[in-house]
Amino acid sequence: MAINNLSTVVHYCHYTDESLFSKVKSGDEKAFECIYNRYSANLFYSAYKLLRHEELCEDMVQELFIDLWNKKHILTIHALKPYLYTAMRNKVLMALRKRKVTLDISAAAELQSHARADDSIYLSEIGDLLREQTARLPKQCRRIFQLSRQDQFSNKEIAEQLNLSVSTIENQITIALHRLRGAFKAFF
Repeated sequence: MAINNLSTVVHYCHYTDESLFSKVKSGDEKAFECIYNRYSANLFYSAYKLLRHEELCEDMVQELFIDLWNKKHILTIHALKPYLYTAMRNKVLMALRKRKVTLDISAAAELQSHARADDSIYLSEIGDLLREQTARLPKQCRRIFQLSRQDQFSNKEIAEQLNLSVSTIENQITIALHRLRGAFKAFF
């Protein structure tokens, strides 16, 4: 039986992060174990480089994975690795805010550079989500939204161009923003 469990974990370790997390969402403990094995040591090291406090860093890694398991049904994660590293960075920042530990001075610049890299990943994901959700808008609503937000036309200019009333333009932009807010609420 133990050999069978080991082969399952080894087999899962060839899966992509997205496939593994999909299995975790359905309660698959072996997939969760594979994610833990894949990232826990590097997450610990990333926190330890900044804090130089072994016990606290171990606790933060455990808390992160406990949260991941407990919230698996409600989390929407588009990219697991950046999510985990951002969550760990946030735990480090919370520990600093609560004054549980002080930041290793030599690591401050590194923390800032990681933040910039994470930000570019998230900006890319946000751009992708915006394009995807904009494409799902009804044709006229999408066109009005793009003229307003991308081409920077005023509501009056859009109304004149499309031969519609300004109130129709305002209503369509309101509809578009409402739908996009819903999509971004789930993302964040």
